[in-house]
Amino acid sequence: MDRRKLCVGLAVLASSFLLLAGVASARTGPAVTAPGTCKVVSLPSFIAQGEFASAATVGDVIEVSCDPYTYSQGGTVEVIASQLYDRCNHDISWYQPNVQGGGDETSYGRSVTLKLDVDGNANVGLIAGPKCMVGTSLITVDETEAPFETYTTAFEVLPAVNTAPGLTMEPSSQVEDQESSGVITIAEAEFSRASEEHVRIGAGQLYDRCQSDDHLNIIREDRYKAWNVSELTNAIELDNNGNGFVLLEGSDSCAEGPSLIEADLESSPFTTYESTFTVESPRPR
Repeated sequence: MDRRKLCVGLAVLASSFLLLAGVASARTGPAVTAPGTCKVVSLPSFIAQGEFASAATVGDVIEVSCDPYTYSQGGTVEVIASQLYDRCNHDISWYQPNVQGGGDETSYGRSVTLKLDVDGNANVGLIAGPKCMVGTSLITVDETEAPFETYTTAFEVLPAVNTAPGLTMEPSSQVEDQESSGVITIAEAEFSRASEEHVRIGAGQLYDRCQSDDHLNIIREDRYKAWNVSELTNAIELDNNGNGFVLLEGSDSCAEGPSLIEADLESSPFTTYESTFTVESPRPR
């Protein structure tokens, strides 16, 4: 009798281990994506930059990707940065490079509405500030049509610090809009011992690659927008940490491939940094 009880107990214990193993496998297996699911990608963080009227300004590029079989061509999403709006002195400018039908669009406030292309994609850049407060803010994307799903990511404003000298493209590549072939990115420069000096941004290859309408627009931290230019002198006035940035907006018909971007210090020692931004052809992301 005792032996039978022991056997039954061992059998129950073995079954329990198998059930636990099954649960563990289910939790660690590949994720299943529900139909209609979107994702939103922004820069994880950005150092507050600028001086005087542009002090503590930040930039971001947000990329939205949805399942094209459920939510794509003609569908709209609302990108909401309410916390960042409050954190950055109630001042956000949105820059859409891929307005369907051609051209670009600038808007202001807590949110912006984007139209998805046939691959379910949309891109938008922003400048927030001045006088941004350090900390993390939630970025939300709402589908404005069925299935009315909501997605989030986080963006952190970092305090002003020195960083490694160079030129960084954020993002360094982007899938262009299928209808307008527009792209947008941030060129962020850092020069050591060069506070309050000016920097030229050269983007001749990207200007030539974006073949229609305004070709390329360069947008400074202070929101000054230079239309249809391949370069801009005094594009960046470096802050006391040697930092500064601009948005590069290729508004129409950008051919796929890499483009060289240059940042030239306009005073001695006339240092030049280079980086590359790559336009990728349309596809679901």
